[in-house]
Amino acid sequence: MVNEFLSVGGKPSPDILQALIKIDESVQMGYERIRYQYVSNPRMPKEIEQSLWQDITGLADSMVKAYLRFAKVEADGEEKQAYDAMMPLVLARCLHYVGVLAKWHYFRFDRVPGQLWSQAHSLYRLSEIDGFDCNPFPLYPHHGAEVSSCADEYIQLLMLNTVSSNNLAVRQLDWVDQWLDKWSRNVLIARRYQPDHHHYCVNLSGKQGPEKIGDDSQGDPYRYWGIYELLNEVQGLIARLEAGASPASLGLGNDVRGPACLELLKHLDVFWGMAVRNAQFTRSDRRDVHKEADVVYGLDRLHRKIRADNEKFSRQPDEAKTGVDYDEVMDMRLYGFVSARTRSRQAQAPQIVQRNDPADWQSWRVENESEGGYGATLEAEGAEWVRPGVLVGMRFGPEDSWKVCVVRRISRMNEFQIYAGLQLLSATPVAVNIQTTTVAAAPPRALEVTDFAEFDSTALHSANSALYLPYEIDGVTSNTLLMHSANYDADRTYEVQARDRHFTVNLTRSLDKGVDWTWVTVQVLGQKH
Repeated sequence: MVNEFLSVGGKPSPDILQALIKIDESVQMGYERIRYQYVSNPRMPKEIEQSLWQDITGLADSMVKAYLRFAKVEADGEEKQAYDAMMPLVLARCLHYVGVLAKWHYFRFDRVPGQLWSQAHSLYRLSEIDGFDCNPFPLYPHHGAEVSSCADEYIQLLMLNTVSSNNLAVRQLDWVDQWLDKWSRNVLIARRYQPDHHHYCVNLSGKQGPEKIGDDSQGDPYRYWGIYELLNEVQGLIARLEAGASPASLGLGNDVRGPACLELLKHLDVFWGMAVRNAQFTRSDRRDVHKEADVVYGLDRLHRKIRADNEKFSRQPDEAKTGVDYDEVMDMRLYGFVSARTRSRQAQAPQIVQRNDPADWQSWRVENESEGGYGATLEAEGAEWVRPGVLVGMRFGPEDSWKVCVVRRISRMNEFQIYAGLQLLSATPVAVNIQTTTVAAAPPRALEVTDFAEFDSTALHSANSALYLPYEIDGVTSNTLLMHSANYDADRTYEVQARDRHFTVNLTRSLDKGVDWTWVTVQVLGQKH
């Protein structure tokens, strides 16, 4: 129907535009069903997937071309008034269809064509010039009271692009797009850059999507926006889901499963939070290399590997040591010297026969490295877990010790391969267990008998895995702990156990966080012998 409409020549008129709007509305119910069929069947045969993809993108492309015929039409008098009344809807629907085209490119891990970005920027710019970019109205009649605007459709398109390379499944990316349909109202586009508020920008004269704000991101063609309000929305939803609310009750979708929804929201919190914290590591001084690396992910898996390293390296006699002695590391951090107790224990320790466990890691091809991290290529199959903010351990051979890294960025090279950029957090980690001890210290006072009678033994929780990482901050090496987020409480003190030694710490400053881990600096209060 739309193609027949496009094939008819003649001069555009308000009546023809009104007919196009009605045609568009008449196909929406069926169009939404076919899109749902695509995203809900990710394992469909290739022939069916190709047919659906062409149907979906074909209609979107046709509608963009049809609406563009009227977007820049020149008219006078009553004809101009008729066009002006319909133009906000025309531009918003056109941006909506550009968003559909971009989304279906993401599903295939394709880049959005530069021409499509140019169209989107031009459409939004037109809405700015005519002064209705933020005017709200229903996009389609069957959406009921739900409203949108040119700015909302544009922001939805831009923000979906920011997560398009995050290795999300088709269904996950579709959920994010549906959520952004509502969340876009929490984001405002500005012409003037505010360093303390804005995190992304876009060049309206360019042929690319959003980018991080740089020194050269200034001038009239740039638009800026911040995501504080968006992050607050995401964090509020996480809190309510953890408190027992269902995704449907929060407007996240009737077919959205609770655990998967919560995990995806936490991922968005971490990823967009990195833009706020500016946690991206630099790419300077990278050297091309060709290495194979063993990789494990998750704090508990990494804890087991590092504990084995700690035992292996600390139990060898001095002349046979091939790695760092972690007892000595802990002594130097706590006291500034190696204690006599540590030296005595090293001398008396028996040789440990290492057990060869079956491999439980993946193999990645490291292509470049720097002092701060690595760039690696991996197979997409079996790597569904790879996301920005995921904690990984890496080593370059069975004799090497495990290093602690975090995935900072990823990009899908094609259907079969992923490129990952990793930040190196520490090459000398120590596996520890932690226990919460007390709430934040109260002012000193004299103890009474009743204090002991009221002591709650449940205040000491069971031990939990964590990693001690010496880390340089502003030129000074600091004590830090990498712990499960579920164990993090800034108002408590912790007992840290590294084999048979125990010391008490306060958490001081949060450095970073992932979906299930938090990295903090600590202050050592004392040690128990």
